[in-house]
Amino acid sequence: MIKVSHEVPLCLLDDNLEWSDYQYCLPHLIDEYPQYKEHFVNYARNGGFVIMDNGLFEGIEHTEQDLIQKINLIKPDIFIVPDAWSDSITTYRNAKYWKETLKHFLPKNTELMAVLQFNDYGEAVGSYTRLKDLGYTHIAFNHGSDGYLKMFPHKNKLVSQMMGRILLINKMVESGIIWETSYHHLLGCSLPEEFSYYKDYDFIKSLDTSHPIILSYEKLCYDERNSYIKSSTKIIDVMEEPYSEFSMWINANIDLFRKYIK
Repeated sequence: MIKVSHEVPLCLLDDNLEWSDYQYCLPHLIDEYPQYKEHFVNYARNGGFVIMDNGLFEGIEHTEQDLIQKINLIKPDIFIVPDAWSDSITTYRNAKYWKETLKHFLPKNTELMAVLQFNDYGEAVGSYTRLKDLGYTHIAFNHGSDGYLKMFPHKNKLVSQMMGRILLINKMVESGIIWETSYHHLLGCSLPEEFSYYKDYDFIKSLDTSHPIILSYEKLCYDERNSYIKSSTKIIDVMEEPYSEFSMWINANIDLFRKYIK
């Protein structure tokens, strides 16, 4: 079964140890919130599995020195190297630079993960192959690529993103492109129904999302209507909100989300 981690506000950090199979770290929050920093330092020191993000989705531009410092502080099991939206060339150059130049500045046990960025299926295949050739054994699929909209046009963009990622991965499997002995990660969630389509894909090891957390903040519970909407609110927008803002639906939404991946 795919391992899941939820990005959560400060008030839910302790609860998330029960809800999540591992912890997903947003590096810019380490400086902003001592509680967040302490949580991840202690979790990692006690043997917990950590994936550290690079800040692209949150719109944060870290310097490489800042990222290296934070990686050496937390010592994550996986660090997602900086990528660029729908830009396979810049993403490849970053992946190459971190693999060949910066890797020796990082903890020995930290694996580097590259993100697949592309605009169409052909570019996705080429990008995936080049990352493999660089020696990457950990590759992530983002949830919002423009390429998904081309693969599955739909009036609801969320449906295009969900079905586009499903079709991309399935087509790459059928074509023998996917390296099934490697570690693959799903970055984010457009619609939770997507994850029910990966039950036989053992090469997909993990995913991260704040989807059920944000839905709870909006005072909504998963049902046929709410499953096909997504708030523009991000987890960084609600980091300091109290537990009472999530409590009405939080446990139910976490449980219902889990049903999609079982």
